[in-house]
Amino acid sequence: MPQPPPAQSNHTLGALNLEMKTCVRCHLAEGRLHVVTGEGPPTARVVLIGHGPGGADDGSGRPYSGPGGEYLDELLAQAGLARSGLYITNMVKCWPSKIEQGVRVNRTPTVGEIKACEPVWLARELEALRPAAIVCLGTTTAQHFLGKAFKITEGAGHWRDLQSDSPFLKVSGARLDPSPPVMAILQPAYLIQLAQHAPESYQGARTEMLRALAKVKAVVDGGAPRCEDAPSITSQA
Repeated sequence: MPQPPPAQSNHTLGALNLEMKTCVRCHLAEGRLHVVTGEGPPTARVVLIGHGPGGADDGSGRPYSGPGGEYLDELLAQAGLARSGLYITNMVKCWPSKIEQGVRVNRTPTVGEIKACEPVWLARELEALRPAAIVCLGTTTAQHFLGKAFKITEGAGHWRDLQSDSPFLKVSGARLDPSPPVMAILQPAYLIQLAQHAPESYQGARTEMLRALAKVKAVVDGGAPRCEDAPSITSQA
């Protein structure tokens, strides 16, 4: 199915983002500075999806605007990609946080928060964008699209078909036609942690990430994602 004209997509996403900024569907709206809307061209062939904004994003209103985002930009540039050619968004649009030792820090969104947010916002984003492929940043997003049995340490960097029993499709009710292949990659923040705390593992993980981003670049350049090389997912007992 062909992409809709850019003006139509831009109008749809622009209106959606304005509506999103007034959302109070769950308690994450309490104390937020910004709703973090998606960012990128409406004609982007690839959408990158994280699990939720961090504290830096809450302050800026932009996805992946903190140290992890800066590191992501560095990796994209090394792979011959630019953020400006991708659409970057999150499953939930407000900062999931918790208090640790008197400090507000990042946390993973709950199932309830995802259920409150995703059908109204992410599903509609993807329906408007109709991307050629989706890249999940980190385990939480990957398992939400590919199933709880998916292990990012074994399956990152491979295109996979989005199955009809995907938790994302069940929660969101999204109508994606055609259904885009999905790839999981590590969170940039995880690579930063490896560099600091497990340098012996860092270089290999970075090399694998760059291999995965080379496949993303092929799709951005107009190629079709190829799913046949993905290792199988073993279902959980």
